Amino acid sequence: MDKYKFTKGIEKIINPMEVGMIHFLSPFSRFLPKKIQNYIVESSAKKMPYMGFVVEPYSYFLAYEIINLDWAKKLVPDNFKLVKSKVFIDDEPKYYCIFGCFNVHTSAFWGQRMEFYIIAEHKETGLLSWIIVDYDSNTLSYDKSGGLVLPDCKSAIITTNFDGSVIVDVVKNDESRGLVFTSDIKNGQVNLLDQRLWLEGNFSIGYGRELSNNDDAVFALKFNPLEVEKALQIPIKSLNLEINSWYPGLFSNEPAQLICFPYAQHFLSDSPGQFSLIRTKDELVRKTESINFDTAQVYSTKSMRRLFLFMSILPFIIIVVLLAALIIK
Repeated sequence: MDKYKFTKGIEKIINPMEVGMIHFLSPFSRFLPKKIQNYIVESSAKKMPYMGFVVEPYSYFLAYEIINLDWAKKLVPDNFKLVKSKVFIDDEPKYYCIFGCFNVHTSAFWGQRMEFYIIAEHKETGLLSWIIVDYDSNTLSYDKSGGLVLPDCKSAIITTNFDGSVIVDVVKNDESRGLVFTSDIKNGQVNLLDQRLWLEGNFSIGYGRELSNNDDAVFALKFNPLEVEKALQIPIKSLNLEINSWYPGLFSNEPAQLICFPYAQHFLSDSPGQFSLIRTKDELVRKTESINFDTAQVYSTKSMRRLFLFMSILPFIIIVVLLAALIIK
């Protein structure tokens, strides 16, 4: 079997033209009620329950120890509890919150994204979970509370340069928060990752209390387990942190761990509103190997285009009906 089958398959189901169409239509979404936006996205997801999701090389994570546990508990839905976890296998367990900075191209959006997570455990499934408390991006997003979310950063820089540095400069448009740093990754050492956090955690990804309206639903990623087996452990002294104005007082001033993946990671994600449950590595492998990318549908904007077209001509239909009624009278 082609060992690159899954990687090629994920790239195959990401259509740049469809992504471009979603980006073109998205500004019109602000004229629609959130319930209609959610309906549009979730109805498309029913036909295409999975999305290709590719994190480009040199994604970078800053793991901080939470110091205000009471505050952190209020940021996650009720059905999650804070638990200690490890980043690398030889790490000391801590209550972690993590910043993830990455370039991404998916079946629905393309650009730079910075996500802030709190690590918690789902009370019913017992799975360690990455809870997306909030995010900033220069591209499209979607969550239950905000619907189709337009970019909130005019410029989001997440890149590398010739001297082996990761450069991140992500500041929200209203300048209410930002994460700005550079990090020399040349001295990073490959280390084994804790599999409960990086493997099991990707089976159970949820949204924070505000973004989810206190909903504890989670979605899963399907991927090759080797994608999260190891990463570069970056020395803390290699970080030049200029700004981190997120949630002052929630976590320590200095990160406990710095993590960088020097390769692309290919995931098959549940589409918005779709939720699958994976519990073990063996189950992940079975489901991943059973995917037939030759028959898999590309995430399509067809239903979105139809509904937006209908919504755009609806006012004219109403006007015509009213004029006709007046003429008849």
